[in-house]
Amino acid sequence: MQWSGIFYDNTGRRRWDWHLLVFFLNVFLVVWGYSLRGPAFQAVKGFRSGLVFASLFGLFFTQNTAKYLFNESKNWVLWVFVLLNLIVVPFSVDFFRSIERLLAWLPFMIYINYFVVYLFKQYSKDEARLKLLKIFNLSYFYPVVILFISGAIFQTQNIYGQNISLYKTNVIGWACTIFVLTGFDIYNNSNDRRIWVGRLFLTVALITVWGIVLTGSRSSYVSLAAASAVLVLRSSRISVQFKSVIMVFILGFAYYIIASPDSVINLRSQYADIRQAKGEIRFELAQKAFEALLKYPGLIFTGFGFDNFRAGLSTYGGVQTDLASHNSYLELLFSTGLFSFLFFVIIIVFNAFFKYIIFDSQQFIFMPMLLIIPYFESNLNAGQFLFFPWMTFLFFYAHLTSPQQPLSLTSH
Repeated sequence: MQWSGIFYDNTGRRRWDWHLLVFFLNVFLVVWGYSLRGPAFQAVKGFRSGLVFASLFGLFFTQNTAKYLFNESKNWVLWVFVLLNLIVVPFSVDFFRSIERLLAWLPFMIYINYFVVYLFKQYSKDEARLKLLKIFNLSYFYPVVILFISGAIFQTQNIYGQNISLYKTNVIGWACTIFVLTGFDIYNNSNDRRIWVGRLFLTVALITVWGIVLTGSRSSYVSLAAASAVLVLRSSRISVQFKSVIMVFILGFAYYIIASPDSVINLRSQYADIRQAKGEIRFELAQKAFEALLKYPGLIFTGFGFDNFRAGLSTYGGVQTDLASHNSYLELLFSTGLFSFLFFVIIIVFNAFFKYIIFDSQQFIFMPMLLIIPYFESNLNAGQFLFFPWMTFLFFYAHLTSPQQPLSLTSH
């Protein structure tokens, strides 16, 4: 099964690893929270804040006996990034909002980094990667289930712009993409290769891909295309014949998008004008932000302040808006300045990309999605839909090449 042994410690004794279960809860509460509104959402948000502190306490003070000697030298990546964000806080447009948002963000960043370190102390790197993929696959399966239960996935009309059980369709598109790609990686790299498991997953995945088509999520389309390209160009685990089938499927899918004016995913549908207007507004807001940085050169190094994009545009650009930047990378540049942005992109993001290509791209296809979707949506804050998988694998690759040596198992 896709989630077999997800919360067990791999010792053969079927013992629960409570750190894995708590991490799953941290992730799932974000996913579930997107389907809530009002007091229920605030209650879950408050519970998440308490849970992350409990999670940190558990990591630092109640760890199991380590099974691997792991070099933690790459922790400096986290702390330098945090420092670069902190030193520009005094220059924030809204100082107290920056402090508030940073205090809500920092515990989650610290938790993710040290949870990855914990995994590398308890599991081999291959086991740790598979554990993470299973946790994210299970967490993001919930919106997929909602799409099935609602019946929306079985229709032929574009559902872009609608809400499905309070989930926005772009969010459901991302959840479906995560489920399909991580699920493929889990099955493709699992010891459980039973035929019925593969057929069941393939059936659900194909229907789920149709759900992605219906949502009209362009970032999901790009992610699927990038993952397919990696599969065809780099994978060492599938045959040439299967790669040919994938290429035919991709080309047919692309032709359908481009050539059929009546397709459910063609952007000339009834929502085209809405999408174009939103896209233009987001582009214009980014342009205004760049103009402000050029007009006030000091902002290039300090930014507007953490999570101060709107306030910065109002103060320095005379623009009033309720929209965020909808780009995680530009959000960092506008919020905390050039040094923080360059450090994040070069030391963290590019590092993850190159290590993925070198070490993992022949076996896994999930990572392009986690680098692409944040370009279309802000995921810096801990409550954002893809914050956990994005940041977790960025830190996973930050630590990946650090030395890990197995230790003899001690008695429990």
